[in-house]
Amino acid sequence: MDNISDLERLADLKKKGIVTEKEFEEQKQLLLRDNISRTTDTPKSRVVYILLALFLGTFGIHNFYAGYVGRGLAQLLITIFLFWLVVPLLAVWIWVIVEMIVIDKDAQGVKFN
Repeated sequence: MDNISDLERLADLKKKGIVTEKEFEEQKQLLLRDNISRTTDTPKSRVVYILLALFLGTFGIHNFYAGYVGRGLAQLLITIFLFWLVVPLLAVWIWVIVEMIVIDKDAQGVKFN
């Protein structure tokens, strides 16, 4: 967990007097709240991910659903700007098929249902 190491670093800064008690408590609450929101998110459906990939995969919609915004944006831009070329579309389609098979977690690291 990244938040635990961040919390330890924050505690070290407090011991050294770099961070005040008030700043420490505020940052600690933010880190804990972030950790709780990540662990309580309901897992996304693998079936929905696969269906989105099958039908809208060349537009990267399945990656947006799973939280992989960079991948989804790359697929979307390749499709939009190079739709008239066969090779880039074929490459994106192969990329989508590989993702359907390999990806089993969302961007937060939560396993699909």
